[in-house]
Amino acid sequence: MRNFKARPAAGLSLFRRLALATWDDPRDPSIRGTLELDATAALAHLEALHARTGERATLTHLVGRALAVVLAERPELHVLVRRGRLYPREDVDIFFQVALTDAHAPVGGCDLTGLVIRGADRKSLTDIAREFGERVAKVRRGSDPQLGPTRRRLAALSPTLLRPLQAALDVLQYRLGLHVPGFPRDPFGSAAVTNLGMFGVRWAYAPLFPPAHWPILLLVGAVKPRPWIVEVDGDSRIEVRPVLPLHATLDHRMLDGVQAARLSARIEELLLHPELLELPA
Repeated sequence: MRNFKARPAAGLSLFRRLALATWDDPRDPSIRGTLELDATAALAHLEALHARTGERATLTHLVGRALAVVLAERPELHVLVRRGRLYPREDVDIFFQVALTDAHAPVGGCDLTGLVIRGADRKSLTDIAREFGERVAKVRRGSDPQLGPTRRRLAALSPTLLRPLQAALDVLQYRLGLHVPGFPRDPFGSAAVTNLGMFGVRWAYAPLFPPAHWPILLLVGAVKPRPWIVEVDGDSRIEVRPVLPLHATLDHRMLDGVQAARLSARIEELLLHPELLELPA
């Protein structure tokens, strides 16, 4: 008698095939935490920016910019693991995950990809939003010069070849630090931001993708109105405010609880006072 009844799934998306080729059973060092904050100032800042520049920046861009600033300020958090040692990175590149919902996503109309904003700590929020918009349009058309050719090459491979190829790329690109011709340089950046709030999801945690070697991944949840304690002239009162949940997944090999607390406090400060994220005039 069989222990269970099941049959192999067919027609898997490229991301699902890569995930199966990459991960074994869970044995990872991830730690997770959530930060909730009043998004009133952040939303007002985004509206003022749109009125001033015409660029439609989002909370995803704002969180990515805040994360980039923190990593630039705290290089001990901005590291990767190579050969059992920590290596501080020199460039703050933020990976933004992108959902594909068109013909490029064969199963259930959905697949996952992403793009990297290079030097995000040195770019304004407007610059990030503009570059993101231009790049994501190319990604969804399949014409992005960095990701398009790579996705087509990987999609042509059988599942049995994806795992050894991924392992070989990891050795060459990260253990040895070599740029492999035909594949983008450092394709996942140094940390990541993803957004499920756009689908109405408030609470979720995303896994760290091993080939990316991220120390930090931030998930942006849906902003919802909630009762919130507000301090006004030394008095406390309850008001309905838009509340933003941020959910972090951290690599415990690179960060500990004290560092996570400092990261959380600085992210909260920057998002409560988004004017701090503006570049010096």
